[in-house]
Amino acid sequence: MKIHIITMEDPIYTLDFIKEIVRDRAPDITGITIAKGNRFKIGSKRSKSAYTLSLLLITGLRSFSGYALKTICYRLRKKIPLLPDPSLATFAREYDVPVDYTDNPNSKAYLDKLRDLGPDVIINQSQFIIKKDLLSIAPKGMLNRHNALLPKNRGRLTPFWVLYKGEKESGVSIHFVEEGIDSGPIVVQKRFAVEAGESFGSLVRKNYAHASQAMLEALDKLKKGDTDYLPNPDEEATYNTIPTLGQAWDYRRRRFWRWFVE
Repeated sequence: MKIHIITMEDPIYTLDFIKEIVRDRAPDITGITIAKGNRFKIGSKRSKSAYTLSLLLITGLRSFSGYALKTICYRLRKKIPLLPDPSLATFAREYDVPVDYTDNPNSKAYLDKLRDLGPDVIINQSQFIIKKDLLSIAPKGMLNRHNALLPKNRGRLTPFWVLYKGEKESGVSIHFVEEGIDSGPIVVQKRFAVEAGESFGSLVRKNYAHASQAMLEALDKLKKGDTDYLPNPDEEATYNTIPTLGQAWDYRRRRFWRWFVE
């Protein structure tokens, strides 16, 4: 079964997730496409400065500083020849997996190239809204990792909303991508408890601790033709948008004493 991966260059969590897939399935991977964009990709009507401040309030000073430092170090290591290159492209070359780049995976030029590769399944971890033409290329479908227990908490920054709403359980869902928001059938789902005092960072780490294994299990199911999927009904769905600055402040106000340690 031929696999193609479309992702973003995110050194915080996504990079390690993709590396685990490559380590396990390299001979089956037709290539990796790194798409333009990152986790700060938001709608044109939203303020990036307000979003950044919201993330600072949500993650806490210590974690936010750590994320920023990790990103800066990653970019510097890519540019300085004397340092080991941490990029996904360099890693993929070690496994003979080709890497290319695109400004928009929905573009005709990219679609033509992907059709020539003929993948059976596509894993998408980019920040683009995927359109119908791209969805139609892989006969077994396109898979996405979502950090929540679908159909609840569709949309953006789901670990925040799990904590904001005081939910006691969360997880990871590997589901088919459709034209709707996180609306496709669920191939694999992993559940875990949300502990008392859980932070945004600790919950995200739990998500990614389960994510790669969940994706590998989903790929196995598709390869075997196992169609025992979980439903993802729209009538049971809840939807989340990017938190407002007010919602981020409300969350931090409730956790003010943990500001420096999270």
